Amino acid sequence: MSNVDLHTELINQLHELYKAKNADYGNSVHDTYQKYGLTAFLVRMDDKMNRLRSLTQNNKVAQIKDEKIEDTLMDLANYALLAIIELRNKE
Repeated sequence: MSNVDLHTELINQLHELYKAKNADYGNSVHDTYQKYGLTAFLVRMDDKMNRLRSLTQNNKVAQIKDEKIEDTLMDLANYALLAIIELRNKE
């Protein structure tokens, strides 16, 4: 599979993940953004970065087996996209 095809596949996965989480949690990210502004995204993204750092340090074996680095990266990417959505909707 080419990198372009893989990129398309990942974007589609991000979209499906967004739809599923939005169905489960509602538009909580937007609500938090309304209360705290862009800082809300910075905090959530920082949480994901801390998790990523923890999962990758010193070949540490995760105690929670379904906690994958790729899942954390996908969440991080979606938070970045959602922040852009909020910024554009504000314009």
